[in-house]
Amino acid sequence: MPRPALLLPKAVLLSAALLSGVAAAQTTVQTADTPPAATLPVVPAPSVAAPPVTVPTAAPVSPTPSPAPSQDLTLEAALLQLSQAPSVTQARLSVEAAQANLNAARTALGLTVSVVGNGGYSASYTTKAPTTGANVTAPSTLGGVAGVDVSLGILPWSTNQYTLRSAQRNLSLAEAYLADAEHNGRLNVIQQYYNAVSAQQAVNLAQQTVALRQRALSVAQTQQNLQNATAESVLSAQANLQTAQAQLAQAQGAFQTAHLSLGAALGRDMSGYNFVSVAPTSFGNPEVEALVSRARATRSEVMYARKQLGDAQDQLEQAQRNNTLPSLTAGVNYGPTASTGIGASLDLQKGTMNGSYTVPWGDSASSNSNHLTASVNGSYVVYSPALRAQLAAYRANVTQYQLSLSVAQQNVELDVRTRYNTYRNALLALQAQQTQVQVAQTALGTAQSRLEAGLATQDDVNQAQLALVSAQNTLQTDRVAAQIALVQLQNAAGGQP
Repeated sequence: MPRPALLLPKAVLLSAALLSGVAAAQTTVQTADTPPAATLPVVPAPSVAAPPVTVPTAAPVSPTPSPAPSQDLTLEAALLQLSQAPSVTQARLSVEAAQANLNAARTALGLTVSVVGNGGYSASYTTKAPTTGANVTAPSTLGGVAGVDVSLGILPWSTNQYTLRSAQRNLSLAEAYLADAEHNGRLNVIQQYYNAVSAQQAVNLAQQTVALRQRALSVAQTQQNLQNATAESVLSAQANLQTAQAQLAQAQGAFQTAHLSLGAALGRDMSGYNFVSVAPTSFGNPEVEALVSRARATRSEVMYARKQLGDAQDQLEQAQRNNTLPSLTAGVNYGPTASTGIGASLDLQKGTMNGSYTVPWGDSASSNSNHLTASVNGSYVVYSPALRAQLAAYRANVTQYQLSLSVAQQNVELDVRTRYNTYRNALLALQAQQTQVQVAQTALGTAQSRLEAGLATQDDVNQAQLALVSAQNTLQTDRVAAQIALVQLQNAAGGQP
Protein backbone atom coordinates (compact mmCIF):
# COMPACT_ATOMS: atom_id res chain seq x y z
CA MET A 1 0.00 0.00 0.00
CA PRO A 2 1.49 3.39 -0.94
CA ARG A 3 2.45 5.42 2.04
CA PRO A 4 0.89 8.90 2.44
CA ALA A 5 3.10 11.92 1.82
CA LEU A 6 5.02 13.30 4.76
CA LEU A 7 3.35 16.08 6.66
CA LEU A 8 6.50 18.26 6.68
CA PRO A 9 8.34 19.13 3.46
CA LYS A 10 11.59 17.25 3.09
CA ALA A 11 13.36 20.33 1.85
CA VAL A 12 12.52 22.15 5.05
CA LEU A 13 13.67 19.23 7.20
CA LEU A 14 16.91 18.95 5.26
CA SER A 15 17.61 22.66 5.58
CA ALA A 16 17.05 22.63 9.34
CA ALA A 17 19.18 19.56 9.88
CA LEU A 18 22.08 20.69 7.72
CA LEU A 19 22.22 24.20 9.12
CA SER A 20 22.18 22.85 12.64
CA GLY A 21 25.64 21.53 11.90
CA VAL A 22 27.25 24.75 10.72
CA ALA A 23 30.63 24.77 12.39
CA ALA A 24 30.82 28.53 12.83
CA ALA A 25 27.47 28.61 14.60
CA GLN A 26 28.64 25.83 16.98
CA THR A 27 25.11 24.39 17.29
CA THR A 28 24.29 21.19 19.13
CA VAL A 29 22.26 18.29 17.67
CA GLN A 30 19.39 17.33 19.95
CA THR A 31 15.94 15.71 19.73
CA ALA A 32 13.16 15.12 22.21
CA ASP A 33 14.11 11.43 22.33
CA THR A 34 17.90 11.69 22.67
CA PRO A 35 20.32 13.67 24.88
CA PRO A 36 22.32 16.50 23.31
CA ALA A 37 25.46 15.52 21.51
CA ALA A 38 28.85 16.84 22.47
CA THR A 39 29.96 19.94 20.56
CA LEU A 40 33.27 19.78 18.74
CA PRO A 41 35.60 22.78 18.77
CA VAL A 42 35.58 24.78 15.57
CA VAL A 43 38.71 24.31 13.50
CA PRO A 44 39.51 27.48 11.51
CA ALA A 45 39.82 26.99 7.80
CA PRO A 46 43.17 27.79 6.12
CA SER A 47 43.64 31.42 5.24
CA VAL A 48 42.75 32.45 1.68
CA ALA A 49 45.18 34.77 0.04
CA ALA A 50 42.64 36.41 -2.26
CA PRO A 51 41.27 39.74 -1.09
CA PRO A 52 37.72 39.79 0.26
CA VAL A 53 35.01 40.05 -2.37
CA THR A 54 32.01 42.22 -1.75
CA VAL A 55 28.88 40.27 -2.64
CA PRO A 56 25.84 42.32 -3.54
CA THR A 57 23.08 41.41 -1.17
CA ALA A 58 19.70 40.89 -2.79
CA ALA A 59 16.69 42.37 -1.14
CA PRO A 60 15.44 39.78 1.33
CA VAL A 61 12.10 38.17 0.67
CA SER A 62 9.70 39.34 3.34
CA PRO A 63 6.61 37.15 3.28
CA THR A 64 3.56 38.41 5.08
CA PRO A 65 3.68 36.90 8.54
CA SER A 66 0.70 34.84 9.57
CA PRO A 67 -1.38 36.28 12.41
CA ALA A 68 -0.43 35.08 15.84
CA PRO A 69 -2.83 32.42 17.13
CA SER A 70 -5.15 33.78 19.78
CA GLN A 71 -6.33 30.51 21.29
CA ASP A 72 -5.78 26.78 21.11
CA LEU A 73 -8.22 24.50 19.31
CA THR A 74 -8.21 20.77 19.93
CA LEU A 75 -9.63 18.24 17.51
CA GLU A 76 -12.39 17.37 19.97
CA ALA A 77 -13.43 21.02 20.21
CA ALA A 78 -13.47 21.29 16.42
CA LEU A 79 -15.70 18.23 16.15
CA LEU A 80 -18.15 19.75 18.62
CA GLN A 81 -18.64 22.62 16.17
CA LEU A 82 -19.62 20.22 13.38
CA SER A 83 -23.32 20.91 13.95
CA GLN A 84 -22.82 24.31 12.30
CA ALA A 85 -21.65 22.75 9.02
CA PRO A 86 -23.98 23.59 6.10
CA SER A 87 -24.41 19.97 5.00
CA VAL A 88 -25.35 18.86 8.52
CA THR A 89 -27.76 21.76 8.92
CA GLN A 90 -29.49 20.95 5.64
CA ALA A 91 -29.84 17.27 6.54
CA ARG A 92 -31.21 18.18 9.98
CA LEU A 93 -33.88 20.38 8.39
CA SER A 94 -34.91 17.45 6.19
CA VAL A 95 -35.29 15.28 9.28
CA GLU A 96 -37.44 17.91 10.96
CA ALA A 97 -39.69 18.12 7.90
CA ALA A 98 -40.03 14.33 7.74
CA GLN A 99 -40.83 14.22 11.46
CA ALA A 100 -43.53 16.86 11.02
CA ASN A 101 -45.10 14.83 8.21
CA LEU A 102 -45.07 11.71 10.36
CA ASN A 103 -46.64 13.54 13.30
CA ALA A 104 -49.37 14.85 11.02
CA ALA A 105 -50.04 11.35 9.67
CA ARG A 106 -50.26 9.92 13.18
CA THR A 107 -52.50 12.68 14.49
CA ALA A 108 -55.02 12.94 11.65
CA LEU A 109 -55.39 9.19 11.00
CA GLY A 110 -56.96 10.08 7.67
CA LEU A 111 -59.58 12.35 9.20
CA THR A 112 -60.98 14.93 6.80
CA VAL A 113 -63.67 17.46 7.68
CA SER A 114 -65.29 19.46 4.87
CA VAL A 115 -68.02 22.03 4.65
CA VAL A 116 -70.36 21.27 1.75
CA GLY A 117 -73.20 23.15 0.18
CA ASN A 118 -75.02 23.99 -3.01
CA GLY A 119 -77.69 26.37 -4.12
CA GLY A 120 -79.80 27.12 -7.14
CA TYR A 121 -82.33 29.55 -8.56
CA SER A 122 -85.07 28.86 -11.05
CA ALA A 123 -87.12 31.71 -12.59
CA SER A 124 -90.86 31.48 -13.03
CA TYR A 125 -92.12 29.99 -16.26
CA THR A 126 -95.41 29.10 -17.97
CA THR A 127 -96.45 25.58 -18.86
CA LYS A 128 -99.63 23.79 -19.84
CA ALA A 129 -101.58 21.66 -17.43
CA PRO A 130 -101.48 18.02 -18.54
CA THR A 131 -105.19 17.47 -18.07
CA THR A 132 -106.89 20.72 -19.03
CA GLY A 133 -104.33 22.18 -21.35
CA ALA A 134 -104.63 25.54 -19.63
CA ASN A 135 -101.59 27.73 -19.16
CA VAL A 136 -100.13 27.43 -15.67
CA THR A 137 -97.44 29.75 -14.32
CA ALA A 138 -94.80 28.04 -12.13
CA PRO A 139 -93.34 30.30 -9.46
CA SER A 140 -89.62 31.06 -9.19
CA THR A 141 -87.63 29.04 -6.64
CA LEU A 142 -84.46 29.66 -4.64
CA GLY A 143 -82.94 27.03 -2.41
CA GLY A 144 -80.20 24.51 -1.76
CA VAL A 145 -78.51 22.48 0.99
CA ALA A 146 -75.65 23.15 3.40
CA GLY A 147 -73.84 20.83 5.77
CA VAL A 148 -70.68 19.13 7.02
CA ASP A 149 -68.98 16.03 5.60
CA VAL A 150 -66.55 13.89 7.66
CA SER A 151 -64.30 11.16 6.23
CA LEU A 152 -62.24 8.75 8.38
CA GLY A 153 -60.18 5.68 7.53
CA ILE A 154 -61.31 2.83 9.77
CA LEU A 155 -60.22 -0.35 7.98
CA PRO A 156 -56.58 -1.62 8.09
CA TRP A 157 -56.12 -0.97 4.38
CA SER A 158 -57.36 2.57 4.38
CA THR A 159 -55.31 5.20 2.60
CA ASN A 160 -54.17 6.86 5.82
CA GLN A 161 -52.40 3.65 6.90
CA TYR A 162 -50.31 3.68 3.74
CA THR A 163 -49.58 7.36 4.26
CA LEU A 164 -48.42 6.63 7.80
CA ARG A 165 -46.09 3.84 6.71
CA SER A 166 -44.67 5.98 3.92
CA ALA A 167 -44.01 8.83 6.36
CA GLN A 168 -42.18 6.43 8.68
CA ARG A 169 -39.96 5.23 5.84
CA ASN A 170 -39.25 8.80 4.76
CA LEU A 171 -38.21 9.72 8.29
CA SER A 172 -35.88 6.72 8.57
CA LEU A 173 -34.24 7.65 5.27
CA ALA A 174 -33.86 11.30 6.29
CA GLU A 175 -32.21 10.20 9.55
CA ALA A 176 -29.84 7.98 7.57
CA TYR A 177 -28.91 10.92 5.34
CA LEU A 178 -28.33 13.07 8.43
CA ALA A 179 -26.02 10.38 9.83
CA ASP A 180 -24.15 10.33 6.51
CA ALA A 181 -23.73 14.11 6.61
CA GLU A 182 -22.43 13.96 10.19
CA HIS A 183 -20.05 11.07 9.46
CA ASN A 184 -18.68 12.61 6.28
CA GLY A 185 -18.38 15.97 8.01
CA ARG A 186 -16.49 14.37 10.90
CA LEU A 187 -14.07 12.70 8.50
CA ASN A 188 -13.58 15.96 6.61
CA VAL A 189 -12.92 17.90 9.83
CA ILE A 190 -10.35 15.34 10.99
CA GLN A 191 -8.54 15.47 7.65
CA GLN A 192 -8.59 19.25 7.45
CA TYR A 193 -7.52 19.60 11.08
CA TYR A 194 -4.44 17.44 10.63
CA ASN A 195 -3.65 19.25 7.40
CA ALA A 196 -3.69 22.45 9.45
CA VAL A 197 -1.46 20.84 12.10
CA SER A 198 1.00 19.80 9.39
CA ALA A 199 0.96 23.29 7.86
CA GLN A 200 1.47 24.87 11.28
CA GLN A 201 4.47 22.65 11.97
CA ALA A 202 5.86 23.48 8.54
CA VAL A 203 5.60 27.22 9.30
CA ASN A 204 7.36 26.81 12.65
CA LEU A 205 10.15 24.74 11.13
CA ALA A 206 10.50 27.11 8.19
CA GLN A 207 10.85 30.08 10.57
CA GLN A 208 13.60 28.26 12.44
CA THR A 209 15.28 27.44 9.14
CA VAL A 210 15.24 31.08 8.05
CA ALA A 211 16.82 32.11 11.36
CA LEU A 212 19.56 29.50 10.94
CA ARG A 213 20.17 30.54 7.32
CA GLN A 214 20.48 34.17 8.35
CA ARG A 215 23.00 33.24 11.01
CA ALA A 216 24.94 31.08 8.55
CA LEU A 217 25.08 33.97 6.09
CA SER A 218 26.29 36.33 8.78
CA VAL A 219 29.01 33.87 9.78
CA ALA A 220 30.07 33.40 6.16
CA GLN A 221 30.31 37.14 5.61
CA THR A 222 32.35 37.58 8.79
CA GLN A 223 34.72 34.80 7.75
CA GLN A 224 35.10 36.38 4.32
CA ASN A 225 36.06 39.68 5.91
CA LEU A 226 38.72 37.76 7.82
CA GLN A 227 39.85 36.15 4.56
CA ASN A 228 38.78 32.78 5.92
CA ALA A 229 35.97 32.06 3.38
CA THR A 230 35.47 32.44 -0.34
CA ALA A 231 32.91 34.47 -2.23
CA GLU A 232 31.34 31.21 -3.37
CA SER A 233 30.61 30.27 0.25
CA VAL A 234 28.90 33.61 0.85
CA LEU A 235 26.83 33.31 -2.32
CA SER A 236 25.83 29.78 -1.37
CA ALA A 237 24.76 30.92 2.11
CA GLN A 238 22.79 33.79 0.60
CA ALA A 239 21.05 31.44 -1.86
CA ASN A 240 20.18 29.10 0.99
CA LEU A 241 18.63 32.00 2.90
CA GLN A 242 16.51 33.05 -0.07
CA THR A 243 15.37 29.47 -0.57
CA ALA A 244 14.40 29.24 3.09
CA GLN A 245 12.48 32.51 2.85
CA ALA A 246 10.59 31.22 -0.18
CA GLN A 247 9.77 28.02 1.68
CA LEU A 248 8.53 30.07 4.63
CA ALA A 249 6.21 32.06 2.36
CA GLN A 250 4.94 28.83 0.84
CA ALA A 251 4.35 27.28 4.27
CA GLN A 252 2.49 30.39 5.47
CA GLY A 253 0.26 30.27 2.40
CA ALA A 254 -0.47 26.59 3.02
CA PHE A 255 -1.30 27.40 6.65
CA GLN A 256 -3.79 30.08 5.62
CA THR A 257 -5.34 27.67 3.11
CA ALA A 258 -5.67 25.06 5.86
CA HIS A 259 -7.50 27.63 8.02
CA LEU A 260 -9.93 28.34 5.19
CA SER A 261 -10.48 24.65 4.44
CA LEU A 262 -11.22 23.82 8.06
CA GLY A 263 -13.50 26.85 8.31
CA ALA A 264 -15.41 25.68 5.24
CA ALA A 265 -15.79 22.23 6.77
CA LEU A 266 -17.18 23.70 10.02
CA GLY A 267 -19.11 26.58 8.50
CA ARG A 268 -17.33 29.29 10.48
CA ASP A 269 -14.22 31.49 10.53
CA MET A 270 -11.21 29.57 11.90
CA SER A 271 -8.56 32.29 11.58
CA GLY A 272 -6.60 32.98 14.74
CA TYR A 273 -6.62 29.43 16.08
CA ASN A 274 -3.66 27.31 17.12
CA PHE A 275 -4.01 23.59 16.41
CA VAL A 276 -2.60 21.56 19.27
CA SER A 277 -3.94 18.00 18.93
CA VAL A 278 -1.78 15.18 17.64
CA ALA A 279 -2.77 11.81 16.25
CA PRO A 280 -3.48 9.08 18.83
CA THR A 281 -0.77 6.56 19.59
CA SER A 282 -3.01 3.53 20.20
CA PHE A 283 -5.83 2.06 18.13
CA GLY A 284 -8.49 -0.56 18.73
CA ASN A 285 -9.33 -3.68 16.76
CA PRO A 286 -13.09 -3.69 16.04
CA GLU A 287 -14.98 -6.90 15.26
CA VAL A 288 -15.58 -6.97 11.52
CA GLU A 289 -18.71 -9.14 11.66
CA ALA A 290 -20.42 -6.70 14.03
CA LEU A 291 -19.50 -3.86 11.70
CA VAL A 292 -20.94 -5.73 8.71
CA SER A 293 -24.18 -6.47 10.56
CA ARG A 294 -24.64 -2.82 11.52
CA ALA A 295 -23.86 -1.62 8.00
CA ARG A 296 -26.41 -3.98 6.41
CA ALA A 297 -29.09 -2.54 8.71
CA THR A 298 -28.31 1.17 8.96
CA ARG A 299 -26.42 2.41 5.89
CA SER A 300 -28.30 5.04 3.87
CA GLU A 301 -28.01 2.96 0.69
CA VAL A 302 -29.80 0.10 2.42
CA MET A 303 -32.41 2.44 3.90
CA TYR A 304 -33.13 3.92 0.47
CA ALA A 305 -33.50 0.46 -1.12
CA ARG A 306 -35.75 -0.60 1.76
CA LYS A 307 -37.93 2.49 1.27
CA GLN A 308 -38.33 1.77 -2.44
CA LEU A 309 -39.26 -1.84 -1.67
CA GLY A 310 -41.82 -0.74 0.91
CA ASP A 311 -43.44 1.70 -1.52
CA ALA A 312 -43.61 -0.98 -4.22
CA GLN A 313 -45.13 -3.50 -1.79
CA ASP A 314 -47.80 -0.98 -0.77
CA GLN A 315 -48.61 -0.34 -4.43
CA LEU A 316 -48.95 -4.07 -5.12
CA GLU A 317 -51.08 -4.60 -2.03
CA GLN A 318 -53.51 -1.87 -3.02
CA ALA A 319 -53.80 -3.20 -6.58
CA GLN A 320 -54.42 -6.76 -5.34
CA ARG A 321 -57.12 -5.57 -2.97
CA ASN A 322 -58.83 -3.57 -5.69
CA ASN A 323 -58.76 -6.67 -7.86
CA THR A 324 -60.10 -8.92 -5.09
CA LEU A 325 -62.67 -6.81 -3.27
CA PRO A 326 -65.76 -5.47 -4.98
CA SER A 327 -66.25 -1.75 -5.28
CA LEU A 328 -68.97 -1.61 -2.64
CA THR A 329 -70.48 1.40 -0.91
CA ALA A 330 -73.22 0.99 1.73
CA GLY A 331 -74.98 3.96 3.28
CA VAL A 332 -77.85 4.97 5.53
CA ASN A 333 -79.56 8.33 5.91
CA TYR A 334 -82.12 9.78 8.27
CA GLY A 335 -83.87 12.94 7.14
CA PRO A 336 -86.69 14.38 5.09
CA THR A 337 -84.99 13.27 1.86
CA ALA A 338 -82.37 10.73 0.86
CA SER A 339 -79.74 13.47 0.48
CA THR A 340 -80.46 15.62 3.53
CA GLY A 341 -80.33 15.01 7.25
CA ILE A 342 -77.84 12.68 8.94
CA GLY A 343 -76.08 10.14 6.74
CA ALA A 344 -73.26 7.60 6.91
CA SER A 345 -71.60 5.42 4.28
CA LEU A 346 -68.74 2.89 4.07
CA ASP A 347 -66.46 2.40 1.06
CA LEU A 348 -65.14 -1.16 1.26
CA GLN A 349 -62.23 -0.79 -1.19
CA LYS A 350 -60.92 2.47 0.24
CA GLY A 351 -61.57 1.41 3.83
CA THR A 352 -63.06 4.77 4.74
CA MET A 353 -66.31 5.80 6.36
CA ASN A 354 -68.08 9.05 5.51
CA GLY A 355 -70.53 10.88 7.71
CA SER A 356 -72.60 13.91 6.78
CA TYR A 357 -75.18 16.28 8.10
CA THR A 358 -77.00 18.50 5.62
CA VAL A 359 -80.04 20.73 5.89
CA PRO A 360 -82.07 22.25 3.07
CA TRP A 361 -82.70 25.93 2.90
CA GLY A 362 -85.03 28.21 0.97
CA ASP A 363 -87.50 26.60 -1.36
CA SER A 364 -85.51 23.32 -1.13
CA ALA A 365 -86.89 22.71 2.34
CA SER A 366 -89.16 19.71 2.33
CA SER A 367 -92.34 19.27 4.29
CA ASN A 368 -91.76 15.55 4.48
CA SER A 369 -91.15 14.00 7.87
CA ASN A 370 -87.79 12.52 8.78
CA HIS A 371 -87.44 8.89 7.78
CA LEU A 372 -84.70 6.25 7.40
CA THR A 373 -83.31 5.28 4.02
CA ALA A 374 -80.58 2.77 3.15
CA SER A 375 -78.70 2.06 -0.07
CA VAL A 376 -76.04 -0.29 -1.39
CA ASN A 377 -74.02 0.30 -4.56
CA GLY A 378 -71.37 -2.05 -5.85
CA SER A 379 -69.53 -3.52 -8.78
CA TYR A 380 -66.98 -6.30 -9.33
CA VAL A 381 -64.50 -6.63 -12.16
CA VAL A 382 -64.87 -10.08 -13.70
CA TYR A 383 -62.41 -9.73 -16.56
CA SER A 384 -59.81 -6.98 -17.20
CA PRO A 385 -56.53 -7.67 -19.07
CA ALA A 386 -55.35 -4.15 -18.23
CA LEU A 387 -55.76 -4.77 -14.51
CA ARG A 388 -53.91 -8.09 -14.75
CA ALA A 389 -51.07 -6.40 -16.64
CA GLN A 390 -50.91 -3.73 -13.96
CA LEU A 391 -50.66 -6.39 -11.24
CA ALA A 392 -47.85 -8.12 -13.15
CA ALA A 393 -45.97 -4.81 -13.42
CA TYR A 394 -46.33 -4.19 -9.68
CA ARG A 395 -45.06 -7.69 -8.90
CA ALA A 396 -42.06 -7.10 -11.17
CA ASN A 397 -41.33 -3.84 -9.33
CA VAL A 398 -41.37 -5.64 -6.00
CA THR A 399 -39.00 -8.29 -7.30
CA GLN A 400 -36.70 -5.64 -8.74
CA TYR A 401 -36.53 -3.69 -5.47
CA GLN A 402 -35.94 -6.88 -3.51
CA LEU A 403 -32.90 -7.51 -5.69
CA SER A 404 -31.83 -3.87 -5.27
CA LEU A 405 -31.99 -4.24 -1.50
CA SER A 406 -29.91 -7.41 -1.64
CA VAL A 407 -27.33 -5.75 -3.88
CA ALA A 408 -27.17 -2.69 -1.60
CA GLN A 409 -26.51 -4.91 1.41
CA GLN A 410 -23.81 -6.81 -0.45
CA ASN A 411 -22.17 -3.56 -1.54
CA VAL A 412 -22.05 -2.11 1.97
CA GLU A 413 -20.65 -5.39 3.28
CA LEU A 414 -17.92 -5.28 0.64
CA ASP A 415 -17.20 -1.67 1.56
CA VAL A 416 -16.87 -2.54 5.25
CA ARG A 417 -14.55 -5.46 4.62
CA THR A 418 -12.42 -3.39 2.24
CA ARG A 419 -12.16 -0.57 4.77
CA TYR A 420 -11.31 -3.08 7.46
CA ASN A 421 -8.41 -4.46 5.40
CA THR A 422 -7.21 -0.93 4.74
CA TYR A 423 -7.29 -0.20 8.46
CA ARG A 424 -5.36 -3.38 9.29
CA ASN A 425 -2.73 -2.52 6.66
CA ALA A 426 -2.43 0.96 8.18
CA LEU A 427 -1.82 -0.59 11.60
CA LEU A 428 0.85 -2.90 10.16
CA ALA A 429 2.57 0.04 8.48
CA LEU A 430 2.41 1.95 11.75
CA GLN A 431 4.07 -0.90 13.66
CA ALA A 432 6.82 -1.12 11.05
CA GLN A 433 7.43 2.62 11.22
CA GLN A 434 7.66 2.52 15.01
CA THR A 435 10.48 0.04 14.58
CA GLN A 436 12.12 2.36 12.04
CA VAL A 437 12.04 5.18 14.60
CA GLN A 438 13.79 2.93 17.12
CA VAL A 439 16.39 2.06 14.50
CA ALA A 440 16.95 5.75 13.74
CA GLN A 441 17.27 6.57 17.46
CA THR A 442 19.85 3.83 17.87
CA ALA A 443 21.75 5.05 14.82
CA LEU A 444 21.81 8.60 16.19
CA GLY A 445 23.10 7.41 19.55
CA THR A 446 25.81 5.41 17.78
CA ALA A 447 26.80 8.41 15.67
CA GLN A 448 27.08 10.64 18.74
CA SER A 449 29.19 8.04 20.53
CA ARG A 450 31.50 7.73 17.53
CA LEU A 451 31.72 11.53 17.36
CA GLU A 452 32.81 11.70 20.99
CA ALA A 453 35.39 9.00 20.32
CA GLY A 454 36.72 10.87 17.31
CA LEU A 455 35.60 8.15 14.87
CA ALA A 456 32.91 10.24 13.12
CA THR A 457 32.28 13.80 12.03
CA GLN A 458 29.51 16.24 12.87
CA ASP A 459 28.07 15.60 9.40
CA ASP A 460 27.55 11.95 10.35
CA VAL A 461 25.58 13.08 13.40
CA ASN A 462 23.59 15.52 11.26
CA GLN A 463 22.68 12.77 8.82
CA ALA A 464 21.55 10.52 11.67
CA GLN A 465 19.59 13.41 13.14
CA LEU A 466 17.89 14.02 9.79
CA ALA A 467 17.04 10.33 9.48
CA LEU A 468 15.45 10.37 12.94
CA VAL A 469 13.41 13.50 12.22
CA SER A 470 12.24 11.97 8.94
CA ALA A 471 11.30 8.70 10.64
CA GLN A 472 9.42 10.54 13.40
CA ASN A 473 7.58 12.60 10.81
CA THR A 474 6.63 9.48 8.88
CA LEU A 475 5.44 7.90 12.12
CA GLN A 476 3.17 10.88 12.76
CA THR A 477 1.88 10.61 9.18
CA ASP A 478 1.17 6.91 9.64
CA ARG A 479 -0.71 7.62 12.87
CA VAL A 480 -2.89 10.14 11.08
CA ALA A 481 -3.45 7.66 8.25
CA ALA A 482 -4.45 4.96 10.75
CA GLN A 483 -6.92 7.25 12.48
CA ILE A 484 -8.46 8.33 9.18
CA ALA A 485 -8.71 4.68 8.10
CA LEU A 486 -10.47 3.89 11.38
CA VAL A 487 -12.96 6.74 10.88
CA GLN A 488 -13.61 5.60 7.32
CA LEU A 489 -14.23 2.07 8.62
CA GLN A 490 -16.67 3.38 11.21
CA ASN A 491 -18.45 5.44 8.55
CA ALA A 492 -18.71 2.39 6.30
CA ALA A 493 -20.38 0.53 9.19
CA GLY A 494 -22.95 3.27 9.71
CA GLY A 495 -21.03 5.41 12.20
CA GLN A 496 -19.60 4.93 15.64
CA PRO A 497 -21.43 2.32 17.76
